Amino acid sequence: MLLLDRTTFHTSKIFEQKKDSAPYKNVSVFEKQEAFAYLQSVAFNYPLHQAPKMDKTVFSTRKLNG
Repeated sequence: MLLLDRTTFHTSKIFEQKKDSAPYKNVSVFEKQEAFAYLQSVAFNYPLHQAPKMDKTVFSTRKLNG
């Protein structure tokens, strides 16, 4: 998995962001997905590869009588 340095993050303008994305230019799609999954697990505080599931019972349909 790609090593991520959390100490280098900073807010920037849109034109400065190209420098930050340079290390990911030659990375495979799978490695980008792994990095994204890791960052989401850290941001939303859940174990890696065990994302919370949406409760879809609220959206279930029932056949009405009549």
